[in-house]
Amino acid sequence: MPYQIFTYVMRFRLSVLILLFLVKAVSGTASFIQEEDKKRIIAVRASQPPEIDGVLDDEAWRDVPVADNFIIYSPDNGKPSNFETQVKIVYDDIALYVGAFMYDPFPDSIFVELGERDGDRMINADNFSIELCPYNDGINGFRFKVTASGVQSDSRIEQFEFGMPGGGRRGGGGGMMMAGGGGFGSQDNWDAVWESDVKINEKGWVAEFKIPYSALRFPKEEIQTWGINFWREVRRIKEQSSWNYVNRDIGSSINHLGELCEICEVKPPLRLSVTPYISGYVDKYTGNDATFSYNGGLDIKLGITESFTVDATLIPDFGQVQADDQILNLTPFEVMYSEKRPFFMEGTELFDKGRIFYSRRIGSTPKLFYNVYDTLEANEIIVENPPEAGMINATKLSGRTHFGLGIGVLNAMTAEMNAVIEDTITGSSRTVKTQPFTNYNILVLDQNLGNSSYVSLINTNVRRRGPKDENFYTSNVTATDFMIRTKNNLYSISGAIALSQKYYDSRDTEFGHSYDLRMGKTGGAFRIEYTLSGVSDTYDPNDMGYIRRNNEFSNELQFSYNINRPVWRINSSRNSFQVDYSQLYSPRVFTRTRISLSSFTIFRNHSNVNLRFQYSPKGMDDYFEPRVEGWFYHSGKEIQTSFSYDTNRDKKFFIGTNFSLTKIWSEYDQRNYMLSLNPGIRLNNRLSINHMFSYQSQLNDFGYVNNFMNQEKYSLVNGIIRHI
Repeated sequence: MPYQIFTYVMRFRLSVLILLFLVKAVSGTASFIQEEDKKRIIAVRASQPPEIDGVLDDEAWRDVPVADNFIIYSPDNGKPSNFETQVKIVYDDIALYVGAFMYDPFPDSIFVELGERDGDRMINADNFSIELCPYNDGINGFRFKVTASGVQSDSRIEQFEFGMPGGGRRGGGGGMMMAGGGGFGSQDNWDAVWESDVKINEKGWVAEFKIPYSALRFPKEEIQTWGINFWREVRRIKEQSSWNYVNRDIGSSINHLGELCEICEVKPPLRLSVTPYISGYVDKYTGNDATFSYNGGLDIKLGITESFTVDATLIPDFGQVQADDQILNLTPFEVMYSEKRPFFMEGTELFDKGRIFYSRRIGSTPKLFYNVYDTLEANEIIVENPPEAGMINATKLSGRTHFGLGIGVLNAMTAEMNAVIEDTITGSSRTVKTQPFTNYNILVLDQNLGNSSYVSLINTNVRRRGPKDENFYTSNVTATDFMIRTKNNLYSISGAIALSQKYYDSRDTEFGHSYDLRMGKTGGAFRIEYTLSGVSDTYDPNDMGYIRRNNEFSNELQFSYNINRPVWRINSSRNSFQVDYSQLYSPRVFTRTRISLSSFTIFRNHSNVNLRFQYSPKGMDDYFEPRVEGWFYHSGKEIQTSFSYDTNRDKKFFIGTNFSLTKIWSEYDQRNYMLSLNPGIRLNNRLSINHMFSYQSQLNDFGYVNNFMNQEKYSLVNGIIRHI
């Protein structure tokens, strides 16, 4: 086994070297696109901070450099904005202050729809936002946005290429900032503490910001230069513009930041918060007496340097956290839920590197929770079986050095969990261990490189203290991912590789691995990308991570052509053609071939059309749906197509339509149809109403029978279920 691992690693290194050489050779012969000159603005220290009231009449704003001459991002990328915008910045030892005046000749037409915090693109209102990158590395940053109606949105932004195999690639954040190859992710569940206020006047509208240093991470230097950009959107004409030019053909928005210069001797306040808590619960069931329980604990946050922060929670109680939606899951795959616990939502973007950390594993359902029901004897009932492992404490340290090295360490512990079983006749009880004391650890090292590139190393470890039982083992997963871009951001190569290990007391260690490599031309109007990915049948990161399924191998080739500047009646258009071929990793047998076409076009009148077509000429052999090893579900060749059309939703009346059709060739003539209409009315600049009508029909759809694998019943499925 060690020899096999060494062979895999050497093959991977050799592949990376070959691909790097090819990218270098290709980029060397490509026509070089001159990088646009960065705009720069001098930071001014304020002797008296401005009042955040939406009126720029404070002394602090006088004789301050102005950031203006915004450039359109959409639709006419690269042209001067049709609206004047002026931005000023000052700072002191407490915070950064931004004042922006958005001139508008028709202030009565400014969209001011209301919405909930972090509604972001869902709120139909004019808005202004700030992108900040204190390390000026073009990879990690913060976004602060406010609408003309005063609604705040904030998020951390990070550049990425893709996630680990089996887990699905990550989607990009708000559509406005998606500029080119790769992209960035945004953590919209991050809620910083900052102030803003807006005012509409006869010349347009004003936005004022106060962003405390306690909400940011930055290097420890006497004189600093931060990456920065400002964005404005005029909603009624769909114009999005930025202070520093963002080329939609190349890179993402965080690659096109301007610079805020000469931030001198910043002395941030002590970042310390201590939050003790106590909670009580009363449970009353019909026929039983009321029961009372209580919990108490402590949350601590300490900024040990300007860049590094320690967070700790002792005996946490997440009873006040919003419950998960109930999902009827009829698939053979686990449902992945979003994180809602504050400790695991804040400052964890560094731990997402490598895509092997899923925070919901900590404090999740005990490993043998369901096994208890199989141990019941006659006349026994379960009187207690906790559905969640109780957390004892959790601590995380994260930050980034001035050399661009990100460091993240997280440790969490959960208590031993037991189920109580009672004999209804004798009244005696016994306990069954559902999970031993468990220790969770993760270490992340993430190094920023030139040209908005990076390389990361991640390790997770879960140790369970229990009897010599194959259910109680130690798991270890190590992953590395990287992204290397050429200087002109037109070509890139990226990859991820992971090794999983399970240590048992009763048998040998189990190993598994996965890899994902992507290379190609990822900038410009025309792009071509090739992806090779594989997940061995023994790869399992699920003790502290999440993977939907393993045992996959695939090749993918994608061509795309994007129109990012108006042509004829088209504002912008994204078009792609993709071919992929998938197999099981072991044995290397066919699973699916797909040919896909997609086109999304926005017209000058701001209506849009979305077309999708997918063809599987050989159908699909699904080895996961039968849920029995060695069997697979075969479906015939398949066509999926969909069409949607939306009128301009900023008009008084608007409507959206969607139609989809799926056809599978088999003796059962399987067909699925779906038709929907979404009419609406915009009552004014603050309120709109819409309603969805939909009709769906599934003809001759297959269901799932639990015991259909009985050999005597095998012939009844007419060869649809087959054995290897």
